[in-house]
Amino acid sequence: MSAIGMEYGMLQSARGATISESSSRSSLFLTTLSGAVVALSFVAQASHFGETFYIFALAIMPVVFFLGVVTYYRILQTGIEDVIYARAISKIKTFYSQIDPERAAFFQASSVDQVGLRTLGLFRLWWQQFLSAAAMVAIVNSVVGGVFIALTVTYFFQPPPLAAIGVGAAAVLLLCVGFLRHQWTTWMRVAASLPISAPAGV
Repeated sequence: MSAIGMEYGMLQSARGATISESSSRSSLFLTTLSGAVVALSFVAQASHFGETFYIFALAIMPVVFFLGVVTYYRILQTGIEDVIYARAISKIKTFYSQIDPERAAFFQASSVDQVGLRTLGLFRLWWQQFLSAAAMVAIVNSVVGGVFIALTVTYFFQPPPLAAIGVGAAAVLLLCVGFLRHQWTTWMRVAASLPISAPAGV
């Protein structure tokens, strides 16, 4: 029992670490993006959207986009780690409830089937994946990628503004679909490798 109690505490600490890292990674990306936008605005004012602005933008935005990509992947990893830790905690709670069935209600297991939301009836909602931190970073980063592509097209080909905006919007859409599809397939693989039977009536 002492060993199980220690394991429970370690799992709780590990879950806290994943949440903390997810928050810090998201903050780092958004802070960097905010700084880049402020810097671009100053350069735009100084150069009147001349060649200097485009050179600066084309140099800094790929760095921000790269940071967004690695942030998305790491947040997705920490989310999976959190689910694994939560499932282990759920097993310990189940064991506690079996020691004294009359007081089992004090140790109700918080099942982590699929993405941990089936017991709440939310997992089957297709838009549920938009609520994750990884999806937030993915969508914001898709906008960064789309703006970078639009600026690149404008600098090299000088198309009409609406054409450049259309190219950027299409790039944003494609990037969003790519990121979200990757997130969904990743969680499906996690669900397949960590099967937990659904409660009755779900």
